[in-house]
Amino acid sequence: MDWINVHTHKPGIGINIVDPCLGEVQVPEQGKVYYSKGIHPLFIDGEAEKKIQEIEAAAADRKIVAIGEAGLDRNSETGIERQMELFEQEAAIAARFDLPLIIHVVKAIPELIMVYKKCKEPGKWIIHGFNNRRELLQELLRHGFYISAGRHVMNRESPVYRLLPEVPRERLLLETDNSDYTIEEVYRQVAECRDERAEELQQYVQLNFEKLFRI
Repeated sequence: MDWINVHTHKPGIGINIVDPCLGEVQVPEQGKVYYSKGIHPLFIDGEAEKKIQEIEAAAADRKIVAIGEAGLDRNSETGIERQMELFEQEAAIAARFDLPLIIHVVKAIPELIMVYKKCKEPGKWIIHGFNNRRELLQELLRHGFYISAGRHVMNRESPVYRLLPEVPRERLLLETDNSDYTIEEVYRQVAECRDERAEELQQYVQLNFEKLFRI
C-alpha cells in the first residue's frame, strides 16, 4: 500500500497529486508524481479563458489526472459570479474526461452546491483541506462529495479533527497541501483520531483513490 497524497504543492513519499499553481515543483527522489491543473479562485486574471482551453487540452492529452484546485473563495478580488462561471467550465471538463475535481472553497458552500446541482453530470468532486462546521460537512456528504483532510488535522482543536470520526470511510482522502507536514504524519494523526491502525486507514484511502483516479 502507498501513502496517497491527493493534493499537494510539495510532493514527497508515496503517490502525489501535485498542483503547480504556486510555482516550480521540487520533484522528490522517492515517491510518484502526477499533476492536476485548474484555476485557483485567488489567482483569476485576464488569461482565464486561455487557461480553460489549456486545462481542456491537458485533460484530452492525459497530461493531468485531475482538475484543480479550482473553486470559489469569498476572499478573492474576483466577483463570485465570475468565479462560478469559470468553476462551472472546469467542472464540465472534469465530467467530460471522467477526472476528479479538486475543490478549494472558502465561505461559498451554498454557491458551490448551486453549481453542483446545475451540472448534469457533476462527477467526482473532492473538497480539499476541509476544516469547517458539522452541518456543512453533512451537507457536502449528502450531495456525494469526497472529503480530503490535510494540515488542519495536526491541530487537535480544529473543526476537522473533531469531525474526522464522522467522515465515512468510503468518502475520505488525505493531503498535505502547501504544508511542511509529511503525508505519513497526516495519516498517523488521522488514524489516531479515528481510533484506527495507520495500515487500515491506508487500505481504504487507497481504495477510494483507485475508484476516483485513473492511474
